[in-house]
Amino acid sequence: MSEKVTPLFPEGHSGQELRKGPDLDLERPRPNCLACGSNLTRSRLYRRLRVCPNCEFHYSISARRRIAMLADEGTFKETSRWIQSLDPLEFSPRISYRVRLLQDQTRTGLTEAAVTGVCLIGGTQSVIIVLDFGFLGGSMGLVVGEKVALALELAARKKIPAVTVVTSGGARIQEGVLSLMQMAKTVVALNSLHGKGMPLIAVLGDPCTGQALASFASLADVIFAEKGSHVGFAPFRAMQGVQERKRFQDQYTAEFFQANGHLDRVVGRQQLKHEVASVLDLITPEFKLTAPRRMKPLEVPLTPREPWEMVQIARRPDRPKARDYIERVFANFIELHGDRLRGDDPTIIIGLARLAGESVMVIAQQKASQTAAHRSEPDDHTAHAEDNGARQQATTHGYVSAEGFRKATRAIKLAQRFTLPIITIVDTPGPALGLEEERRGIASAIATTIDAMSSAEVPTLSVLIGEGGSEAALALGVADVVMMQQNAIYTPIAPEQGAETELSDAERAEELARALKLTSTDCLKMGIVDVVIPEPAGGARNSPDEAARLLKRSLMRTLIDLRDMQRRTLVRRRQKKYRSIGEYGSRFRSALRRELRVWQAALTAGVKALRSEDEDTRDAAGGG
Repeated sequence: MSEKVTPLFPEGHSGQELRKGPDLDLERPRPNCLACGSNLTRSRLYRRLRVCPNCEFHYSISARRRIAMLADEGTFKETSRWIQSLDPLEFSPRISYRVRLLQDQTRTGLTEAAVTGVCLIGGTQSVIIVLDFGFLGGSMGLVVGEKVALALELAARKKIPAVTVVTSGGARIQEGVLSLMQMAKTVVALNSLHGKGMPLIAVLGDPCTGQALASFASLADVIFAEKGSHVGFAPFRAMQGVQERKRFQDQYTAEFFQANGHLDRVVGRQQLKHEVASVLDLITPEFKLTAPRRMKPLEVPLTPREPWEMVQIARRPDRPKARDYIERVFANFIELHGDRLRGDDPTIIIGLARLAGESVMVIAQQKASQTAAHRSEPDDHTAHAEDNGARQQATTHGYVSAEGFRKATRAIKLAQRFTLPIITIVDTPGPALGLEEERRGIASAIATTIDAMSSAEVPTLSVLIGEGGSEAALALGVADVVMMQQNAIYTPIAPEQGAETELSDAERAEELARALKLTSTDCLKMGIVDVVIPEPAGGARNSPDEAARLLKRSLMRTLIDLRDMQRRTLVRRRQKKYRSIGEYGSRFRSALRRELRVWQAALTAGVKALRSEDEDTRDAAGGG
């Protein structure tokens, strides 16, 4: 290891000098907070991270301070340091471009707005790319685009992840259309990184707008943003020209963008390194789940119940939900958010986690703790789904929206990119209905999710923990192995709705429940599910911890068997499995023979009964 480690701060500058200047004015120590007025002179949090301990206002900080905040101490080695900007267009407004470059180089101690290098983040070797808003607003000129592209290509070559922190104010107009071309350059470089199966994690600071956001930053696999950051494509001045100022200030924030599905997490600066390091650990796994010997499938006797009784148990508001199992079964769960298009459906939970030390992607359907209220009028959510308030109410009851399916599809694609097994947890009454959902393309979203699940080249496991309702359950249930808890149900329609449709009487739901064959034992016999997981006596609600233990054991045993299979073999077997369901083949012929035997036995018994009656009649007539 003879390679010299590049110092964090450039020659002629110490950390103390950069804190006092020549750097951004906002990074200069202040006696009072600009946002709330509280005293900052004795705050360690403010001195270390430039965050107000009272209101959590995040002050702007330099690129080198950000690197010091994220990189493990003494591990940063800078790359492409001496690449400097020229004046390709000889741009000459009031102050020449060359003069402005020199001024910012002198003030910040940087050669350009981007600082790139290699470092350890929480022990994981990574390429780091930081854009400094203090240097010409962090705009993406020729040198910034080149340094970003070189860093991403370096990460692809070394097969290590990349982390970027972006604070940028828009376009580098002094370089004209050459600056615009850097967007395409960075996207092409990012494609090479993704082609090697390596992730890009982006952190959006304050502000983050323009070309950097509309290129490599928005294509990152996981996107964080600092609390209160101003985030958006249009620069602030452009937005102020078309928006009412108060509304503009309230909505042009990281929190607003997360609520609308464009960010994964909004975090405080003090938790940022932990969050980034945790995602790096999970996306670039070092451990695999193993067993000392091949284990035989569990064969546990199951207590039979009436179908309608199982429907009631599956719908109980106190039955453990997806989050209850996530907390008990998985470790290091990092939840991600948003469909990256228009929303974040709370009924779909996605995130990275560990199962017995192995990294997995978890996709779960979450129902609210109270679900019985909407059952008396099963179509109530349909009639009012055009209204956003009613739409939100439908999702709290567990009906999955178009955004929810797109969010799940995004998680499936992430898992495939990083070769992570997928575990889906199914518990939903069905997809959300209504005109608003049609506008948002729910049919296409469901179809895309089914396609993604059926073609994912990673092990897939699905477990039904409660109510497996129609298309919403199927979308996440197309898996290599489908498991079902003992008291769960799997049905194409709610029994009440089916009774209303077929029997013109919703009160006959119990009768229809028997005909639907929706119980776990029925689904196992039909080959719809592969494993039935036993529950504690009285159901999972009586002992959630024991129910989670049984579920975890089944997941681990199954994952061990699937993980060593070739990726193409997994897809081929999975698609063959679903192609053969209902096929006129051996399984269908066997079922048909069973039905024929039953009818033949009934017919034989009927003939014997008729003959007996005929003989009795003749005997009676002869005796008379």
